[in-house]
Amino acid sequence: MNKKLSIVYIIVFSTVIFGFGMASILSPDKGVSVSENRSLSHFPSISLAAFTTRTFFEDMNLYVNDQLVLRDDMVRLYQDQQNAKMFNAMLFENLLHTNKMQTPGDGTKIKDSRIVSKLVITNNKWILPSTDKVVHTDHIDTSTAKLNDAVAFAEEQGTETFFVFNPSRTKALMHLYPEYMQTDAYAQSKQYFLSKLDPTINVINIGDVFDTFSNAQLEELYLETDHHWNMKGAFTAYQEMITQISNKSAQFEGKPMSLNEIRTSQLTSGSFEGSYNSQVNFAVNAKKADRTIIYEPKTPFTFKHFEVFNKDGKQTVASFQDFYGFKPGRSTYSYGTIYGGDRQKIIYENDKANNSLNVLLLKDSFMNPLTPYFAQSFNHLTVLDNRYYSEFSLKKILTSRHYDMLIIAFHDDNLFSGTYDFEKTNGQ
Repeated sequence: MNKKLSIVYIIVFSTVIFGFGMASILSPDKGVSVSENRSLSHFPSISLAAFTTRTFFEDMNLYVNDQLVLRDDMVRLYQDQQNAKMFNAMLFENLLHTNKMQTPGDGTKIKDSRIVSKLVITNNKWILPSTDKVVHTDHIDTSTAKLNDAVAFAEEQGTETFFVFNPSRTKALMHLYPEYMQTDAYAQSKQYFLSKLDPTINVINIGDVFDTFSNAQLEELYLETDHHWNMKGAFTAYQEMITQISNKSAQFEGKPMSLNEIRTSQLTSGSFEGSYNSQVNFAVNAKKADRTIIYEPKTPFTFKHFEVFNKDGKQTVASFQDFYGFKPGRSTYSYGTIYGGDRQKIIYENDKANNSLNVLLLKDSFMNPLTPYFAQSFNHLTVLDNRYYSEFSLKKILTSRHYDMLIIAFHDDNLFSGTYDFEKTNGQ
């Protein structure tokens, strides 16, 4: 090779390597990666002791990888390659498809599947997380022990308690995965979880109802590019929740709202930014995806008192109309913008309820569309999401004020997470 050409190669190579390094050092650190839906690593603490540990160098490696300049652009290029039609047409699972006869209830027939950044895209429409084929019994044991303790304490305070198990999207839509990714581990995990609960706990297993639906019916209950259910699925679950609580409660008797009281419509314009779709650079066209069903009560919700506390504990929402509901004319929508998003605390006071019950609802994001509907049944409803408290004690809450009823509502793919930290201190 010509000596001058070799020097040019060395200069170009060095410029690229050291240029990326210097640009990464000079660029301000980023806090989160929107495309991966996670927090990015920060520069690790430096000390003499730290240099002697393996952890420091592992943390430094994570920091360099996370804060590399143009990182998001490189991730986007990689995702585009994974989602390319030509690339996926050559995948084994897309070359061979069985011509098995399907009935209308069987749901979507898989014609194309691909994995983009650990998310499964089926027929360029449905986006699902990669499946986990392990039943994590040790983690479930920890969660159920905490739940059993919390319920026992609440009952000791004279608070009637219910545990609501909502059907997760992953388990319900397992038929949308390519066969090699399908697993019964989610059903096994759920059954193991339920088997570890104290038999005296009032369990409301909404999945029992959803399990009676066909695959096609289940597809109508969940968002296509987001990890939540749509309003039709949420409302179906709400009706079952209120019905079962009324049947099992010694102090509450009531009926859920019916579809006759609801005005239904469908999203026809704008882009729906699904939580999974945003992680894969909107591989599914956001202007066509999730033409989601919209439910609005014919008689608008009104409350004697209403308060919202954001994730940081601040109050910025002026009214219920600003907080919740479909806003015509927006160019972009999401599960959060329609249904209020995750909040630290919400307080509803409804003087039109036929009781004086003070109810505490501890929930995850699957319950976001349903909190104002729940508030129709009770005089006073306090909604808490303990994920957004650095310090949280359910026992202190239950002893500081009497609650007639405690409802803990999580989805059945949420079997071991921070939502089960009912007693936690800052930094836990």
